[in-house]
Amino acid sequence: MDPGRKRRAVRRFWTAAAAVFALPLSMLAGGTTTANAASVQCSVDYKTNDWGSGFTADLTLTNRGSAAIEGWTLTYGYTGNQKLANGWNGTWSQAGQAITVKNASYNGTIAPGGAVSAGAQFSYSGSNAAPTGFAVNGTSRRSPC
Repeated sequence: MDPGRKRRAVRRFWTAAAAVFALPLSMLAGGTTTANAASVQCSVDYKTNDWGSGFTADLTLTNRGSAAIEGWTLTYGYTGNQKLANGWNGTWSQAGQAITVKNASYNGTIAPGGAVSAGAQFSYSGSNAAPTGFAVNGTSRRSPC
């Protein structure tokens, strides 16, 4: 990859990331609210290592609330043809462009101020745009996360 193309790709990624985090994640998340979702306050950090035909995605879910998160499901989507190859530190699945990560048996509880990380490897062709939003435990747009 030539340096100019790489710089543009990095710039697009950080522009998208800044746009995502400029708004509360609650405004970007969809789905239904579970009984304990109203108290969920969190942030999601998304980083990639891209080599042109594939990449690894590293996600860190941080509990910003005052109560522990007991069990978590993180959902997000891609706009391209990214295909999940494998994942770790969670149960990963893909349906079309939608990605779901559920906690593993050993990292289901996130203490206040604590964080869990999960990662996966994907293949793709063409562009590799970063996700534009994340949802945790199906939190609705009115909830903090």
